[in-house]
Amino acid sequence: MDIDAIVKGIRKGDTLSVSRAISIVEDRSQISFSSEIMKKIYNRTGNIHIIGVTGPPGVGKSSMIGKLASEIATRGRKTSIIAVDASSPFTGGTLLGNRVRMQESINRNSIYMRSLASRGFKGGLSSAALSTIRILDAAGFDSVIVETVGSGQADIDIMKIAHTIVVLHAPGLGDILQSIKAGIMEIGDIFVVNKIDREGAFLAIKDIEDSLSMLPGGSWKRKVIGVNSLDGENIDALLDEIERHRSHGKGKRGDGDAMKEMSIYIEDELRRIILERSAPKGDLNREMKRMMADGIDPFNGALKLVTSLVGSEI
Repeated sequence: MDIDAIVKGIRKGDTLSVSRAISIVEDRSQISFSSEIMKKIYNRTGNIHIIGVTGPPGVGKSSMIGKLASEIATRGRKTSIIAVDASSPFTGGTLLGNRVRMQESINRNSIYMRSLASRGFKGGLSSAALSTIRILDAAGFDSVIVETVGSGQADIDIMKIAHTIVVLHAPGLGDILQSIKAGIMEIGDIFVVNKIDREGAFLAIKDIEDSLSMLPGGSWKRKVIGVNSLDGENIDALLDEIERHRSHGKGKRGDGDAMKEMSIYIEDELRRIILERSAPKGDLNREMKRMMADGIDPFNGALKLVTSLVGSEI
């Protein structure tokens, strides 16, 4: 495989080279090629604005992102979308339905989009998504919108890498403050209530504003914006607020950001090593059942299993 040609294409902004590189970093069997690509593009990264979009399922994240990306494109900037879909817990596969929901907007504005699987990451962000962001960064994209799987409070891994975090909600999904849990409330930079043509939308905006007023303040004053992703109402106002947040000093990568990225890769590698080493040792489920039959409690059983896999005491 000609990695140098792929890297050269990435630096030129060639979308075919970008797609080939992303396919490589998604494939765990090609980790040596992935390592070479990431090493060779790293000095071209650090300029892209990463916009994370999260929120409960059913709030219209995909439709809103399509409209937001189109608005960015109309302002003359090269933008992209990464849609992280939930992997099946049974097959490891993913529906990748986000592409379908965004298709009209991305086709009309020539926006680059890639759908990725979360591959079991409880935070909703796969390490392949992180590598994909850096490939897009090296290819000269001005911004990337990352949509996570929308698993509620657990969906906070995006905080580690995004410069601007948009938390989306919609009326009619029950108690809004129960749907947006404390962890999500605390990481959000901008809050959006979608489907403002629905009954209860403005009450939802007020509920979020009241909740935000009780959180510790800082130099950035978080706003709540109502939008309609179907007709694009107020999407321009949302982008204005995102741009205001970017100019607030959140758009550059520092050593802390690099360490956060490294922690994601470390977690991924440790998980991969443990799973790979468990395969030659037989059925992990069988071993767990044996420990339960021996009366070993789950906590110490887990310690024993991991110790046997990594080869050292915990």
